[in-house]
Amino acid sequence: MKTKLFYSIIALAVFLFSCDKVEQPNPHQFDNTDCKQFNPILKNNFSVSGFRKVLLEDYTGHYCGNCPPAATKAESLAATYGSSLVVIANHVSEQFAKPNRDTSSIFYREDFRNPASTEWDVTLGMSSAGLPKGAVNRIQKPTYPQNISAWSALIPVELAKPQSVKLDVSTSYDPTKKILDVKVKSTFLSSISSDVYLSIIVIQDSIISEQKDYLLPASQVTDPEDPDKRVNYRFDHIVVNSLNGTWGDLIKKAPVAGDTATVSKNCISIGKCFYKSLVCTNDKNLSLVAFAYNATTKEILQVEKLKLR
Repeated sequence: MKTKLFYSIIALAVFLFSCDKVEQPNPHQFDNTDCKQFNPILKNNFSVSGFRKVLLEDYTGHYCGNCPPAATKAESLAATYGSSLVVIANHVSEQFAKPNRDTSSIFYREDFRNPASTEWDVTLGMSSAGLPKGAVNRIQKPTYPQNISAWSALIPVELAKPQSVKLDVSTSYDPTKKILDVKVKSTFLSSISSDVYLSIIVIQDSIISEQKDYLLPASQVTDPEDPDKRVNYRFDHIVVNSLNGTWGDLIKKAPVAGDTATVSKNCISIGKCFYKSLVCTNDKNLSLVAFAYNATTKEILQVEKLKLR
């Protein structure tokens, strides 16, 4: 009996010691079996990665009644410059983008904010200056935040600069499991004196919901108690989330021409709903956006956009 008791105590001690050494699993990770893709949709941008592109950020929110003209301007510029211009819309701040938490109302229920957009907003001083505001390639001259009126003049100046880094993006997406694998290869075409980071985000188009609009014509008012409410408003370029944190991954310290670096993100689940509403991500309207930037100045060096489907 004493022998059995002794070995039982030893076994219990080994068990407790072993359990103490086991780290808790990351709840955001998937088992390898879950990550296996069947009949994935494969995409890449290799045929169009050889020319310079510019990023336009629109900082906005569904309670910002002055913001619809900024979205209209961004759409107009996107139509003018085509694939040379990538537009993203950051919904930010409690004042402009918080969801309506009144359970008796069905309006403004979406929360389109995300941690990356929120931190960019604070760092760049966008909503604190009053929306709408934005940034073209996050250049500091003129100082961001930039008014809508500055965008048209800044974009051609940025496009005229030589391409300093080439971003080759490839994706593998399983529409059944809604799991995404991403690989971005950066090739530096010139030397850069500062460290370079890479951010990878997902954006969505064609979300229909409510938006405050101070220029809403009287003929389109549907609610006399909320005359600025535009129903069936189309939101495009909404930043859903960042796949590698707010500021991305360091890809090269002071790169020289010819340097390369590759960042891969695997088994990313992209299913998401926007607070207490029926609006969720629709992978047919999702795109991946990858951009490299100068860590010292925050200036965007190159950006690429690739639809998932």
